Amino acid sequence: MFSTKKIAIFLVGIISVVSLFACQKASANQSNVSDTEETQKTVLEMEMNANYSNSDPFENGRLFCVSEDIETLDAEVYFQMDGERGIVEIKDRNADEVLWSNTWDEKVSGDTITVSLNNLQKEKEYDVRFTGTKINHAVVNVTFESELVQEKSRPSK
Repeated sequence: MFSTKKIAIFLVGIISVVSLFACQKASANQSNVSDTEETQKTVLEMEMNANYSNSDPFENGRLFCVSEDIETLDAEVYFQMDGERGIVEIKDRNADEVLWSNTWDEKVSGDTITVSLNNLQKEKEYDVRFTGTKINHAVVNVTFESELVQEKSRPSK
């Protein structure tokens, strides 16, 4: 039979192994948290249905700015639509200069595009603009993986 000494050594061994795994898991979780904190996302979301507006075409938009001048900013644009035509533009609001644009026709079940925006300036405001005709439903999400991008609720004067 097993002696008490052997059982005690066996239990201490199991406790040690469990403790080591717990420490490794805690350390891995802490490194994931710090990675997540370093990459802040800004998501501009628009969802519209047929009741959103009685004008045709109708428009919706979201404003954003950057806290520093940025040479190149990557964005992920997700688009979904049930309607005739949808146009998504990202533009300089003050100069009315289009930085990026795409048009979709008919039904789009979900399209994701990565775009690069060049030479964004901190003193300017930018607009993500959706224009749609005969829209039953549309979703536009623009995701920036940068802490320098901030959504604005109102335009500056």
